Amino acid sequence: MPKNADEKRLKILETAKRRFAHYGMAKTTMAEIAKDLSFSKALLYYYFPDKNSLYAAVLEHVMEELEEDITTSLKSILSVSESIVVVLEKRMEFVKKYYYILEYTVLMRKDLSSELDQLLIDSFESQKAIIRDVFRQGIERGELMDVDLEEISKIFLFSSMGMRLVVVKDLKSSFIPDKEEFDAILAMQKKMAAIFIRGLKV
Repeated sequence: MPKNADEKRLKILETAKRRFAHYGMAKTTMAEIAKDLSFSKALLYYYFPDKNSLYAAVLEHVMEELEEDITTSLKSILSVSESIVVVLEKRMEFVKKYYYILEYTVLMRKDLSSELDQLLIDSFESQKAIIRDVFRQGIERGELMDVDLEEISKIFLFSSMGMRLVVVKDLKSSFIPDKEEFDAILAMQKKMAAIFIRGLKV
């Protein structure tokens, strides 16, 4: 793809990201995104044939943004406990920032396209790899006992994700936390992480 085409695609993703983050998937139209870009709808549809394909590209874009942010932040940290806290805080910042983008994947979880479903699987695997690397470095530095990294990373990630079940007030109507519940979820995640890491200490 020519460089100017790459730049246009990135501009579309950034503009759509702002729209989706502010209004959500359902309340955003392709016409509004085209207007924000000062593009014709025909040009927008040239890059993305429908809103679902654009949403999938935006979701992939923000997930890559999260991975890069976490990886960069971890470079200067040399303890497992601090690293895990950074991972949890960055993930929560991400969820808050892109609440209305992520909301759609939860609301439509039973009817997601195979493309979106695979994106969520890839995101889980990416986050698990980051946590696995944190634990691996902890073992290499002598902070943690030698454990099955694949298994322990999966258990930790599922445990941290499950904290919303402890905090969300009304699980019958929604699995999506209210915005004011996010801080409580993060606090629970940090407590769980401290207990989890303490159990792995040498």
